[in-house]
Amino acid sequence: CLEEGKELLRRFTYILDVQCLEEGIKALSSELGLPRPHVKRGIANDSLHQMTTRERIGNDEIYDFIVKRNRRDIELYEWSKGLSLVKCSELTSTPVDDDLLHVDDDADDLEIGNVSETEQPTSQPTPAKNPHEDTSKHNAIRAMQIHNYKLGRALLLNVHITHHGGTTVCNAMKQLGHAPEGACNRGDDWPETVPKYRPWGYDETDENAKALRNVYHFISWEFGIIPPTPLKEVKWESPNLVSFIVMKDPIDRRLSGDATTSKLFGEEADRTEEQWEAFAKYDGSINFMLTRLTPDHCGEEGENATIACLEHGKELLRRFTFILDIQCLEEGLEALANELGLPIPDVKKGRGRTSMSARERIGNDDIYDFIVGRNRLDLELYEWSKSLSLVDCSALDEGDFDDDLNVADAGDVDQFSDAINYNYTLNATDYSDDKFDAEDDSVFNNQSDSKSTNEELGSEISLASNNITNQDNINIDDRESIRALQIENYKKGNALLLNIHITHHAGTTFCAAMKHVGNTPEHACNNGDDWPDSVTQHRPWEYNETDRNAIELRKVYHFISWEFGIIPPIPLENVNWESPHLVSVIVMKDPIDRRLSGDGTILKMFGKEKYRSEEQWWEFAEYDGSINFMLTRLTPDRCGTEGENTTEECLETGKELLRRFTYILDVKCLDEGLEALAGELGFSLPYLNKDSGKTQVSARERIGDDELYEFILRRNQRDFELYEWSKGLSLVNCSALEEELFDDDDDNNDIINNDDDFNDSAGNDGNVL
Repeated sequence: CLEEGKELLRRFTYILDVQCLEEGIKALSSELGLPRPHVKRGIANDSLHQMTTRERIGNDEIYDFIVKRNRRDIELYEWSKGLSLVKCSELTSTPVDDDLLHVDDDADDLEIGNVSETEQPTSQPTPAKNPHEDTSKHNAIRAMQIHNYKLGRALLLNVHITHHGGTTVCNAMKQLGHAPEGACNRGDDWPETVPKYRPWGYDETDENAKALRNVYHFISWEFGIIPPTPLKEVKWESPNLVSFIVMKDPIDRRLSGDATTSKLFGEEADRTEEQWEAFAKYDGSINFMLTRLTPDHCGEEGENATIACLEHGKELLRRFTFILDIQCLEEGLEALANELGLPIPDVKKGRGRTSMSARERIGNDDIYDFIVGRNRLDLELYEWSKSLSLVDCSALDEGDFDDDLNVADAGDVDQFSDAINYNYTLNATDYSDDKFDAEDDSVFNNQSDSKSTNEELGSEISLASNNITNQDNINIDDRESIRALQIENYKKGNALLLNIHITHHAGTTFCAAMKHVGNTPEHACNNGDDWPDSVTQHRPWEYNETDRNAIELRKVYHFISWEFGIIPPIPLENVNWESPHLVSVIVMKDPIDRRLSGDGTILKMFGKEKYRSEEQWWEFAEYDGSINFMLTRLTPDRCGTEGENTTEECLETGKELLRRFTYILDVKCLDEGLEALAGELGFSLPYLNKDSGKTQVSARERIGDDELYEFILRRNQRDFELYEWSKGLSLVNCSALEEELFDDDDDNNDIINNDDDFNDSAGNDGNVL
């Protein structure tokens, strides 16, 4: 409902905020080329309207009750300020909210008339800043900071609010370079010329950052206390400083246990109602973030903290180089590493998430709502910060409604977001790494040297290879010889089965089937708690680490999956797909059927398919986030994003990668493909309902508009060609199944494809189209 309201507001030409209505009307007149009107407030000095709504109501319980019943309206209003023609919070003095609080909305309180130039007010309204101008300037500063970091000239600094993932961040950064020992705050080799107090003043930022970068690549400033000097005084725009902050839901933060909390209010699991009430009323953590981020500790006012206080917090956050969200901290650290040209740190995913919400943990709605009310501005700041987060966590746990055969399933819970190219929207609980104790617990595993190569493991790999077969006669260009060795190794327990899972390409079905065969990672087959410490969790692997990682993982799992909803951070072609220790599989799918696979983001953006209006269908068709989705992920230069202008060369690059995979399956007959795969690799599958999930309605019929269908097809033509071409390499020929599966006189030799049949039928270039 809230999103529908936002969607309508976006369609209006202008939005004004009654908090500064006169300035808004004047700005509107200026926009339309009209004389600036004289606007006279009729009740601006009314003492009643100098009071807050809470004061006017005079009863906290009644006020909170009204707030709860109108929560969505409050959220809509706060959100609308971002689109307002004039940003009231940026005016030197925010006008009193007279009309909003007055029952007689606009009846008699405005007198409007044209005035001459000499009658114009001397104080000019502050127009809304041009967001494009601000963004452009900020991006230029960020680009310089990132460039200098890569050259070894800029320091990486985490502004660490206590219980905001600081230990995990510190441990990750220690993998990537030298950092102060302990909590990365200070160390024995700290330069004597640099003070250990924090934060720095504006004029000392440049020199301190340069001096520290000579020793460390990363440091952390932790603020459990209120900073002794305001954080806004730091020169965050310094080219010698790359700053970031990890944001966290303030209610989840309040529930992060530490020794002080336990002493004051008991352990959470054993807390009485009286202790919970005392916990809720404790003033030491009210608007904890804002109180540390703003210069006048304005967040301490709790539910009475002003919107101006919130805007101060936002203004500071805008100045940081990066913002991460603790809901998907590991993915954020991966994205940060990519931005800074660093190896991806090994951070154990999956720990720290709780299946219980904060409301469930507290177990009392009144107490929960009371805590929410006292920390309302912190909540608003956190929600707002998500729009600036390097990774949009809302994508990661959306789950796909339709990843397999146009039917709902449990979803792919391990999608990874590409904040640069796509704006997905995650539903997760507390992805905290620091719950229930005083130490900001790490979800981090101690890792071995991530730079070790296959040469260091030469004897191990050679031993494993000698136990399998003689590799001396392998022709690297001979696909069948390579496949034969990979298959033999898998059967002997010396090769790993890996699914390259393009999101909505049946990853859930594939994973579920493989769980019946042997051990797989628990989280959508992408990662798990028993993942070996010696194997990185980033994906894809580089060429030289493929053998080593595959051998180590096969000791634990027979199968894993790599899901790519995002564009891979390094090209898939870099992987050693010819490794004798890796059996690779990809499931291919008609790109238009894939476009029609519903997920939470698509539903929010374009509505449910069966209720979609013509306008929504065209918006769906014109959406750039899914153009040539397969090619964009399979090719090294994302060439598929050119849509109908995508070149033949791009298509050939995709084909070249597909040829290197051990197997290709077609989602049209996935169950038969899985059975054939089982036969190839020597294992048994559970019962597969071959007709389940298959739809009898074509994509053209589902769309219901030939012009619209052809438009989508043109934009995804190269993906369509790649899919049609891939059928020639598919382990099972789905079209043969449809025609001959029930013909008892047929020996079904043409159902299972082989390269000879493919080359004969497709021609020299293998182009079935």
